[in-house]
Amino acid sequence: MLTTDPNAIRERLLARRRELLRRVAQFEDELRWLDEHQSAELEEESQEQNIARLLARLDDRSAAEIDQIDHALQRLVNGEYFACEACGEPIAPERLEALPTATLCIVDAERRERQAAAVGADGSSTP
Repeated sequence: MLTTDPNAIRERLLARRRELLRRVAQFEDELRWLDEHQSAELEEESQEQNIARLLARLDDRSAAEIDQIDHALQRLVNGEYFACEACGEPIAPERLEALPTATLCIVDAERRERQAAAVGADGSSTP
Protein backbone atom coordinates (compact mmCIF):
# COMPACT_ATOMS: atom_id res chain seq x y z
CA MET A 1 0.00 0.00 0.00
CA LEU A 2 1.37 3.41 -0.99
CA THR A 3 1.82 5.88 1.81
CA THR A 4 2.41 9.60 1.84
CA ASP A 5 2.34 9.73 5.64
CA PRO A 6 5.64 11.36 6.68
CA ASN A 7 5.73 9.40 9.97
CA ALA A 8 5.36 6.06 8.19
CA ILE A 9 8.03 7.05 5.67
CA ARG A 10 10.34 8.18 8.47
CA GLU A 11 9.89 4.88 10.32
CA ARG A 12 10.59 2.89 7.15
CA LEU A 13 13.77 4.87 6.47
CA LEU A 14 14.93 4.56 10.07
CA ALA A 15 14.30 0.79 10.09
CA ARG A 16 16.43 0.38 6.95
CA ARG A 17 19.13 2.59 8.48
CA ARG A 18 19.20 0.45 11.65
CA GLU A 19 19.51 -2.71 9.52
CA LEU A 20 22.43 -1.22 7.56
CA LEU A 21 24.21 -0.11 10.73
CA ARG A 22 23.79 -3.62 12.14
CA ARG A 23 25.24 -5.06 8.94
CA VAL A 24 28.17 -2.63 8.97
CA ALA A 25 28.94 -3.62 12.58
CA GLN A 26 28.81 -7.28 11.56
CA PHE A 27 31.20 -6.64 8.64
CA GLU A 28 33.59 -4.84 10.97
CA ASP A 29 33.50 -7.80 13.37
CA GLU A 30 34.23 -10.18 10.50
CA LEU A 31 37.14 -8.04 9.29
CA ARG A 32 38.60 -7.98 12.82
CA TRP A 33 38.24 -11.75 13.03
CA LEU A 34 40.03 -12.17 9.69
CA ASP A 35 42.86 -9.90 10.86
CA GLU A 36 43.26 -11.88 14.09
CA HIS A 37 43.06 -15.34 12.53
CA GLN A 38 45.21 -15.05 9.43
CA SER A 39 46.98 -18.24 8.57
CA ALA A 40 50.66 -18.44 7.75
CA GLU A 41 49.83 -20.34 4.57
CA LEU A 42 49.99 -18.05 1.56
CA GLU A 43 46.96 -19.41 -0.30
CA GLU A 44 44.68 -19.23 2.71
CA GLU A 45 45.95 -15.73 3.53
CA SER A 46 45.20 -14.62 -0.01
CA GLN A 47 41.65 -15.96 0.26
CA GLU A 48 41.15 -14.14 3.54
CA GLN A 49 42.41 -10.90 2.00
CA ASN A 50 39.95 -11.30 -0.88
CA ILE A 51 37.12 -11.83 1.61
CA ALA A 52 38.24 -8.78 3.58
CA ARG A 53 38.22 -6.65 0.41
CA LEU A 54 34.74 -7.91 -0.47
CA LEU A 55 33.45 -7.09 3.02
CA ALA A 56 35.02 -3.62 2.82
CA ARG A 57 33.25 -2.94 -0.51
CA LEU A 58 29.95 -4.09 0.98
CA ASP A 59 30.62 -1.81 3.92
CA ASP A 60 31.18 1.12 1.51
CA ARG A 61 27.86 0.40 -0.18
CA SER A 62 26.09 0.29 3.17
CA ALA A 63 27.71 3.59 4.18
CA ALA A 64 26.57 5.17 0.90
CA GLU A 65 23.02 3.92 1.45
CA ILE A 66 23.05 5.28 5.01
CA ASP A 67 24.07 8.67 3.58
CA GLN A 68 21.16 8.48 1.12
CA ILE A 69 18.76 7.61 3.95
CA ASP A 70 20.05 10.50 6.06
CA HIS A 71 19.53 12.83 3.07
CA ALA A 72 15.99 11.51 2.59
CA LEU A 73 15.23 12.02 6.29
CA GLN A 74 16.51 15.59 6.10
CA ARG A 75 14.36 16.22 3.00
CA LEU A 76 11.39 14.86 4.94
CA VAL A 77 12.08 17.25 7.84
CA ASN A 78 12.48 20.16 5.42
CA GLY A 79 9.24 19.34 3.62
CA GLU A 80 11.12 18.58 0.37
CA TYR A 81 10.81 14.79 0.33
CA PHE A 82 8.04 14.56 -2.27
CA ALA A 83 9.63 17.06 -4.71
CA CYS A 84 12.25 16.38 -7.37
CA GLU A 85 15.58 18.04 -6.55
CA ALA A 86 16.13 18.86 -10.23
CA CYS A 87 12.80 20.29 -11.41
CA GLY A 88 10.72 20.69 -8.25
CA GLU A 89 7.86 18.61 -9.64
CA PRO A 90 6.32 15.89 -7.43
CA ILE A 91 8.03 12.50 -7.32
CA ALA A 92 5.46 9.77 -8.00
CA PRO A 93 4.41 8.02 -4.78
CA GLU A 94 5.02 4.66 -6.53
CA ARG A 95 8.63 5.68 -7.16
CA LEU A 96 9.13 6.71 -3.54
CA GLU A 97 7.53 3.46 -2.38
CA ALA A 98 9.94 1.44 -4.52
CA LEU A 99 12.95 3.67 -3.81
CA PRO A 100 12.41 5.67 -0.59
CA THR A 101 15.71 7.53 -1.05
CA ALA A 102 14.82 8.81 -4.54
CA THR A 103 15.52 12.51 -4.96
CA LEU A 104 14.56 12.81 -8.62
CA CYS A 105 11.34 12.29 -10.53
CA ILE A 106 11.48 9.52 -13.12
CA VAL A 107 12.02 11.97 -16.00
CA ASP A 108 15.06 13.59 -14.37
CA ALA A 109 16.41 10.25 -13.13
CA GLU A 110 16.28 8.83 -16.66
CA ARG A 111 17.88 11.99 -18.05
CA ARG A 112 20.72 11.72 -15.53
CA GLU A 113 21.22 8.03 -16.36
CA ARG A 114 21.39 8.81 -20.10
CA GLN A 115 23.94 11.55 -19.45
CA ALA A 116 26.02 9.24 -17.26
CA ALA A 117 25.87 6.52 -19.92
CA ALA A 118 26.98 9.00 -22.58
CA VAL A 119 29.90 10.13 -20.44
CA GLY A 120 30.84 6.53 -19.69
CA ALA A 121 30.67 5.53 -23.35
CA ASP A 122 33.08 8.10 -24.70
CA GLY A 123 34.80 9.49 -21.61
CA SER A 124 33.65 13.05 -22.30
CA SER A 125 30.93 15.07 -20.63
CA THR A 126 28.69 16.13 -23.49
CA PRO A 127 25.10 16.88 -22.45
